[in-house]
Parts: sequence; structure tokens; C-alpha cells
Amino acid sequence: MSKIVFANQLRGIAALLIVITHYFGVYYGMQAVVAGVTHSPDLHLVAAGWVQYLDFPYFKGPFGVAVFFLISGFVIPFSLQQFSSPGFLLARLLRIYPTYLCCLAIGMLIVYGGAHYWGLPFEQSRRMLLANALLLHNLFGYGSLDTVNWTLAIEIKFYLLAALCAGAFLRGRLRFVLAAAAAIVGFDALLPLIAATPALQPWNTALSALAMDANYIAFMLIGVLFYQHLRGALSTARLVVGALLLLAAFALAWKLGPQHDSFAVIFIYYAYALAAFALCYAARRHFRPVRVLDFLADISYPLYAVHSLTGFTLLKIVMDRGAPFPLAVAIVLPLVVGLAYLIHVGVELSATAWGKRLAGAL
Repeated sequence: MSKIVFANQLRGIAALLIVITHYFGVYYGMQAVVAGVTHSPDLHLVAAGWVQYLDFPYFKGPFGVAVFFLISGFVIPFSLQQFSSPGFLLARLLRIYPTYLCCLAIGMLIVYGGAHYWGLPFEQSRRMLLANALLLHNLFGYGSLDTVNWTLAIEIKFYLLAALCAGAFLRGRLRFVLAAAAAIVGFDALLPLIAATPALQPWNTALSALAMDANYIAFMLIGVLFYQHLRGALSTARLVVGALLLLAAFALAWKLGPQHDSFAVIFIYYAYALAAFALCYAARRHFRPVRVLDFLADISYPLYAVHSLTGFTLLKIVMDRGAPFPLAVAIVLPLVVGLAYLIHVGVELSATAWGKRLAGAL
């Protein structure tokens, strides 16, 4: 659809920005974390001065993630239009899980090979691996195996909300937005009281994880408002009011919730992302196909899911073999992009098509 070319191309740009942040920012700035997820030693690398310019403030990973969330909120109602709620869920689950499981399996295999290269043991809890594979890890108190699947865990919950509230997603009614925003903020406000209740303490981990995920869902609902405006179900004035209310609810929920310590650092990127998305939406009729951007958009999901474990492991090994960082990136990045393309062609396209056929049958 020509009206949403902008969203598709933004998806490709967002994926690239996240990869850049991880390879030029996280790789050097969080070396202990990278060592932990890749089962490799902390090499205490020192970045050259020019590296920081590819990780400059306005284009960090949180900006890309925020754009992804807005795009998801914007395009999910199109799927809701096509299928029944059970069919929609089936189509989305087959859109997410086969590709992610493939990417996780490849990543863990490469990490296993990397651990062997470094002469370090490869130990992985089966429960943690299963929880990550199902994208339920945060509910059980497990960390992310690949540093990126936390967003997919949020996507799954957003799909459940969309299936349950399909009518509200498709009709332009701000009452639903206000109710959702109030519920999310209220949940965060009551979380300390819930945590102090003895009967609920065994559920503290899951409830805290749900509160964090719900905060992001408030932000994703802004994308739903843009969809409603596109379909003529919401006026421009109501779009602006609703988006600002949801952004305010997102900010308040974050300040009240479990992630309040990171609010001052991260929230600004979500505000930037909303501004950029709104500008592109306003100019949506002027977007045209661009081969590079369309290619990045096509492979954006497998690129996002496979780049971290695979890229971090290969970067460290290539640099250990004597390659300077620029050469290491020049070797690893095309390999990761090529791998993402193969996953897109070999898994993502067929799984998505299969999901649509089964959903249509429902």
C-alpha cells in the first residue's frame, strides 16, 4: 500500500540504527555484558575516537526500538482487519516464532563455537533457553540470551491485547485510549503495594515484568491512533490529543514503574521517535520505493533477531585474529546481513505465508 511505504522504510532504517548502536556502542561500552552473552572473555577493548561518531546521541538503539514499536502499533490493525481474532493470533505467532527460533538457534550455535575458540565452557540452563525461546523469559525472572528478544516479548503481549480489543483497535474512540493509559499508570502506581502483599509475593517477578511491558504497550498504542487517522476514523485533533495523552501516560508509567532509574536517559529517544514518525506520516504521500531501504525493510526482523549474538561473537574472534575494528566490521556486517537475507527467504517468507493461509481458514 503506497500510503504506508514510509512505515516500511522506517522499519529498515530502525533495524540498521539498532545494529549500528550494538556494533559501535554496546560492543565497546558494555564489554562485560557482551562477554557474558557470548561466553567469551572480556578483552577490555579501547575504541578509537572516530567510533563514537557512529553512535552519536540522536541515533541510538532506543530511537530505533521506539520506531519499531510505533510501526507495530500502526500496522497491526491492518492484520486485524483481515482475520478473526484467533486467526490474527495464529498468523502473528507464525510470523514471530519460526524466524526467531531460527535466529536464536544460529546465534547459540555460533556462541558455542566461540566458546570453544576461547577455550571456555559453554553452560546454558535448559529452563532459561526454553523461556527465551518462548519469549516468556522475563515473566520467570530470566535474563535475555541475546539482548534483543525483550522487545519480541512485548510484541507478543501487544498481539494478545489487539486480539482481545480488536473493535477498539479498529474504531477511533479515545475512551479506549484513556482507559488503557489509566490502567497502565495505575498498575505501576500500585506495584509497590502489590509487592508488599504477602499473598502476591510469589508473583512479584511476573507482575514487575508485566508492568514494564505494559509501559511500552502504552507507547505502541500511539501507532494505533495513526492507523485510525489514516482510515478516517479519527480526526487530526483527536490524533494529536490522543498521542500526547499516551506519551504522557508512557512517561508517567515509566517514572513510577520498575525502570524508573533509566527514565531520564532513555525517554527522550522515544519522544524523538514519535516526532520523526509523525513527520514521516505527514509526508507519507511523498515516499517512493528505494531499493536499499526496501531491502533493509524486508530483512529487518531477521537482521534484528540474529545480529547480536552472531555479530558480537564474530567481531571478537576476527579482532582476536589480528583484524582492526574497521576491517572486522567490514567482514562481519555483510555476513550478518547475508545471513538475515537467507533467513528471510528460507524461513520468514514461508512461515508468514503459511500463517496467513491458516489464519484465513479460521
